[in-house]
Amino acid sequence: MEFRLRGLKIKIEYSFVLILSFAALFDYERLPMLLLFSLLHEAGHFAALFAVGGRAKAFTLSFYGAALTYDSFLSRAQECIVAAAGPAVNFALYIVLKDEVNLFLFVLNLIPVFPLDGGRICALLLPKLYVYIGLAVTAAVLALSVYMLLSYGSFSPLLISAYLLISNLRSL
Repeated sequence: MEFRLRGLKIKIEYSFVLILSFAALFDYERLPMLLLFSLLHEAGHFAALFAVGGRAKAFTLSFYGAALTYDSFLSRAQECIVAAAGPAVNFALYIVLKDEVNLFLFVLNLIPVFPLDGGRICALLLPKLYVYIGLAVTAAVLALSVYMLLSYGSFSPLLISAYLLISNLRSL
């Protein structure tokens, strides 16, 4: 599904609806909080983009989360500000609300693996090394995910790490 809101293209992929349906089916009680705090995270990116003089082009919701694209040319410093703004919102909300959902979103998004915010920042600051850093971190996250699957039966971290591994391999 795709529509425009004041010139901004908003796209909701079927995979996003599918993941929401699975979360609702399995009665994931924190789903409303996760969606709200994820939207506030993206609002942080929007606000920072606006503050540095950029203009948003599209906002996409998919299985992999939310993605903001823009057609403005930004300096490396401006790109870093925009990338860091989302996790900064989650950190501020965690400080105020003391909830684990914002802490999770903050930590997850700062992992130095592309396409996460931390990966974008790493690519901007260390352009020649970011792929290798991303692969090393992804391997560690994958090992931790396998441990969590075997020890606790938690399958979600394995899906996240597989997505991150595929994203990093595609950027080689």
